[in-house]
Amino acid sequence: MTLAERQLGTDIHVTNHSDVDALQFQALFHNYIRAPANDVAISPLTGKTYFDKTEATPEARDTPKVEQRKAVGVQKFTDSVYEDGGQAYEVSWPQGGIQIKTEGLEDVVIWNPQKTAGEALGDMEDGGWCVRPAGFQS
Repeated sequence: MTLAERQLGTDIHVTNHSDVDALQFQALFHNYIRAPANDVAISPLTGKTYFDKTEATPEARDTPKVEQRKAVGVQKFTDSVYEDGGQAYEVSWPQGGIQIKTEGLEDVVIWNPQKTAGEALGDMEDGGWCVRPAGFQS
């Protein structure tokens, strides 16, 4: 990890020491962004294929969709997995925003558990899923 004045960098380096066996793995970087959920917009994801993990049935969760929205919000329970999501994203809200850039990572997950799922998470701070968390400052 590298922490700079206006940047946080995280790197992972994986080496396969086998000359025979292929190595398959997943790396998950979980970045939680404290922002007012009703005002957040994530872009650009238009035209990207995704899976909506909030769908009611396994069949619906496993059915790919194509993102039509110019910007994706998290005003309701959201758990969407975008395959080949790109390498740069903007998470914005009226009082601010951040840019996220990736290298070598194909997928991106847009997630907000909202109250019901958020309360079930042991490591989620009280109200961490809220539209305006207590003490939120923009």
